[in-house]
Amino acid sequence: MTYRLLTGCFIAFLSCVGLHEARGASEEHLIVAGRHDVRVATYQDIARIYERFEHFPQAAKEGLSLHFTGELLPDHDYPSKARLMVHSRDGDIPLFFGQDRDMHFPLTDRLKAENPPVLQTEAIGHNVRTELSLVVALPAPQTFTGTEARHWLRQVNACIRDLTGVILSWFMPDAHRLKIDIAPGANFEAVTSGTVRVLASNVSREPMTVLLRPQDYAEDTVFRSSKPFGRVRVKIPGEAYVTFTPDR
Repeated sequence: MTYRLLTGCFIAFLSCVGLHEARGASEEHLIVAGRHDVRVATYQDIARIYERFEHFPQAAKEGLSLHFTGELLPDHDYPSKARLMVHSRDGDIPLFFGQDRDMHFPLTDRLKAENPPVLQTEAIGHNVRTELSLVVALPAPQTFTGTEARHWLRQVNACIRDLTGVILSWFMPDAHRLKIDIAPGANFEAVTSGTVRVLASNVSREPMTVLLRPQDYAEDTVFRSSKPFGRVRVKIPGEAYVTFTPDR
């Protein structure tokens, strides 16, 4: 299988974003510049997800962007160590860089028409797993409100209803949590009616991710960080993992 979706409830949601497994793929080993590489996907396998997101209703996707965040299993290492490449005619294009866990996928009409393979060129025998999430364009770098957070959750739920239909959406979980990236040395707080509650303190040298249920706080709550947020993501309903595995 080119790549495998590891999820329960999110399977139905992926009917929205258009994730499809490759059909009829046979085992294939590709030799590039003397290396023993394996194919784990095709360009269009991945592009299809981004394209489906672009077909979300404009109001539902306003201020949101689709992201893949990866790790190299089984040690949860940096995905760049697997050296996933789009193997195009014009040369290899890496999908991950250094300690950056975000996948950087080149969306172009030329590559879509060519549909080159995606190769894993290092750490053969280990798999890159990616999580899909929707990143919010924050109106302010260090604060957001309970009202804004609820709006972001409703946007994702609107995508589900609009693209699967009202009846099917009854059987799917709503988006109800945010993932907040807290900068090193920062405090993350909730301020409600003048009362300050510390939600997290990041004493490490690395960003820290915390989960937040905005519904647990009043709508007029202000969520703030002593340093700019790394990013705020809406956690897609279910466990939205896509794992790149060699063709079988």
